Amino acid sequence: MSTTLDPGIGEKFSRRTKRAINHDGSFNVRRRGGPHRHDPYQWLIRMNWWPFIGVVVGFFLLLNVAFAGGYLLLGLNQLAGTSTVGGAGHHFLSALFFSVQTFTSVGYGHVYPATNATGFLSSLEALVGVLTFALATGLLYGRFSRPTARIHFSHSAIISRRADGMPCLQFRIANQRNNILINLEARVLLKTVDAATNDQRYAFLPLERDSVNFFPLSWTIVHDITPDSPLHGLGPEDYARLDLEILVQLKGFDDTFAQDVHARNSYTHDEIEWHRRYVRAYEVAEDGVAVIDLDLLHQTEALG
Repeated sequence: MSTTLDPGIGEKFSRRTKRAINHDGSFNVRRRGGPHRHDPYQWLIRMNWWPFIGVVVGFFLLLNVAFAGGYLLLGLNQLAGTSTVGGAGHHFLSALFFSVQTFTSVGYGHVYPATNATGFLSSLEALVGVLTFALATGLLYGRFSRPTARIHFSHSAIISRRADGMPCLQFRIANQRNNILINLEARVLLKTVDAATNDQRYAFLPLERDSVNFFPLSWTIVHDITPDSPLHGLGPEDYARLDLEILVQLKGFDDTFAQDVHARNSYTHDEIEWHRRYVRAYEVAEDGVAVIDLDLLHQTEALG
């Protein structure tokens, strides 16, 4: 099998590795050592929405609890308008509510610093609040403005057969969003592993069609298994023996953001179905509009 140059994933390994690309597009690479190991900005920008909201709320509560503790250390009697009657829980809540009002610049006015010490601490908290909300605003903008592609990949690839008997590798994609993607390009690589040395080899898989001008429906990406194909003559047992993985890279132009977007995925040998074909995923409604069913994107049936 003729091989390509290493696409950047590596060739020499001491043992078998996991799949190169996960279904979410991430690579199975773990970094260790070196400077700037963690980047909080990248982490906050890329994490899912619910964990991000949890981090923001948690950070907000942590800062206010810390400042409330500071007011309690100075003495609750140094905050005019608060009642010193009640237990420790009541005192803490009074300090916490004043902290939240100062942090958010609400300032209802019925509680205010009565000494220079509490005045200095509340001024510091107001500054921290302004900087924190500026940072949160920047992160929110970054998350909303970051162009991403939501490409829906079929759960499995298939080995099918054309009408003339030519075997072919296929997988299917669709756009999960209603935005317009144009000039979508696909590049597919084959990764195999040498059982004796654990070296990884790569081969380019030519496609029947490697780009589409418009992408409103689904796109079935096809590689014909001709005698020149690296997959020619291989069966399911060979796929497993070679620890075969199909690496997919997509690039398109997002008309909404006016920027290029990228998507990645891979199919391992156990995610390839044999002697199957995809069920048609779209139909035409009574008003003449084409309707694509994303739930049908993954469905296959046996070859007739």
